[in-house]
Amino acid sequence: MLGLSNLSTTVKGERVFANLTLDVPAGRPTAIVGLSRTGRDAAARLLTGADKPQGGTIKLGGEDIARARREKGRILRVGPTVPSPSSQRVGKLISAEIASRAGLSAHLDARISDLGPDQRMRLAIAQAIAARPALLILDAPASELPANLYDDFAEHLGELVAGASLVVVLLASAAHEALGLRQDIIVIDGGALLQSGLATDVSAHPVNLLSAVATSWPTLNTLPMTAREGRCMLSDGSRLQLPDGMPTPQDGACTLAFHPEDATLERASPGCVRFVVRAGAEEVRGEYRFLNVTFANKQWMCPLDKSAPHAGTLLNAFVDRSHLLVFDAVGRAIG
Repeated sequence: MLGLSNLSTTVKGERVFANLTLDVPAGRPTAIVGLSRTGRDAAARLLTGADKPQGGTIKLGGEDIARARREKGRILRVGPTVPSPSSQRVGKLISAEIASRAGLSAHLDARISDLGPDQRMRLAIAQAIAARPALLILDAPASELPANLYDDFAEHLGELVAGASLVVVLLASAAHEALGLRQDIIVIDGGALLQSGLATDVSAHPVNLLSAVATSWPTLNTLPMTAREGRCMLSDGSRLQLPDGMPTPQDGACTLAFHPEDATLERASPGCVRFVVRAGAEEVRGEYRFLNVTFANKQWMCPLDKSAPHAGTLLNAFVDRSHLLVFDAVGRAIG
């Protein structure tokens, strides 16, 4: 168990933690989102015991983290720098079983210099888990990978740590890393705990717009509106008719939002809201294809499972009302 109690630290004017209290149990990989690169580095140094917090305590297995750090190999940190190539062979560093979990079974006889940067990062994580530390800090391991490798690596991050009976904390560089861990997620805002829970639950039921953006991959589709006497007016002067009974502010600015994966280009159920969108370019993200579309001057993304239409084509995009999110003027979730 990793225990943080009233943890407070400010670095270069950024509140990394502000009276944060939480427990991270072994066997429940947990991602933290909402920290800048500076904040992630400061957090990693605190959680590995390299630096002392300005307030509060950090304990690993009931022992102060600074004392736990003295035991060699008890705390390990991987990332964000991709390990350098070398002439060592993969099979000399990890077993066939561990290589299988890391997706490196076909590379046991290969030299590390023959591996791509994503494979070298996989190897580094696999080696760390094989060393059986009490605490493993994954410091934004996908953040320095080339763009064409980032999405696939992040998508399968959870497979690398699945079944590991140690405390795993991911300091995520983006939502995709955090969601790819496929376990718990902690959203930090200004150093304070904003929301926590199973990643899929937090993503589906964010407490505010900031949490929704922090737990959406690809980027959350948003639509600023103004509510007036139950009507929703868009920035281009048009009106959007929402389903009866859907909660909206009585009056004032608000934001309609939905996750890209919750949109379809064919009506899936009677409870769908229809948007007439204009097709843009296709975009491939890891194993998934998306279509960029435009609605009321806003750029959205929708999943694409067939041939992409010509740019400029008018299409119907549907979102089930149960997946629509509404936030008030200050970003609080409504309903």
